[in-house]
Amino acid sequence: MAPRKVNHRFTGHAVKLLAVLALLPVLAAGCGNGAEAGSEEAGGEINVFAAASLVDAFGQMKEAFEEENPGAEVRLNFAGSSTLLTQIQQGAPADVFASADEEKMNQALEKGLVEAPRDFATNELTVIVPEGNPAGIQSLEDLAGEDVTLVLAEEEVPVAEYAEKVLHRAESEYGKDFSERVLQNVRSREVDVRAAANRVSLNEADATFVYESDITPDMERRVKAIEIPPELNVTATYPIAVTTDARNPELARRWVGFVLSKEGQRILKRWGFEPAG
Repeated sequence: MAPRKVNHRFTGHAVKLLAVLALLPVLAAGCGNGAEAGSEEAGGEINVFAAASLVDAFGQMKEAFEEENPGAEVRLNFAGSSTLLTQIQQGAPADVFASADEEKMNQALEKGLVEAPRDFATNELTVIVPEGNPAGIQSLEDLAGEDVTLVLAEEEVPVAEYAEKVLHRAESEYGKDFSERVLQNVRSREVDVRAAANRVSLNEADATFVYESDITPDMERRVKAIEIPPELNVTATYPIAVTTDARNPELARRWVGFVLSKEGQRILKRWGFEPAG
């Protein structure tokens, strides 16, 4: 059976352009109430730049946080961690940065873009296939099959980097060329982990790597998870930090505190994350 063609393959430049265009409403909003947002009061606005895998958890946290802090508004900007880092480097008005890996946060810290990062959650990878599983994938090893069509996130997105670590570890089990054979089956690189997951859920590809937290109740009805052997899997650590150019550092620190709080951790647990440390 010939591999199905997957359309809409994005290049790195196209992805960055789309990310900048998507950020324009946030940039516009950030220019509106500068004095209010920069105040030390309980109210005001903050822009939280967060990894795409945090969409559901941070969405629920936003509601709880705003209820606890009358007058406060949390503006959420989700994308791949590499895209978020680029946006912050280019001057986007971020008050908080939450990354899906420590490497991107360390880069931000080295460049003086954030202060005092704290780890707040961990995650592990899994493979998902469409509910009908047309390629008959039953294990990680099956991803190297000749008729398998894969999608992955862009190369610099953490989930893609974690996936390659898994594949390299698996070479000890499935042969030295296993990683190469799997990556040859990649037909499309998507902007972030949620975009890759959606392609599989729509039966436009046979499989992809996602975080366990990405298998939400809605997604669970449309895909099937293929477990990665524990000895081959990796643990993703999520750090969070207030940016050095935060316009409302007091409210930004309060948000970080909420994420680290018992209530914030309860919400993260609900959406499939595990505690850091």
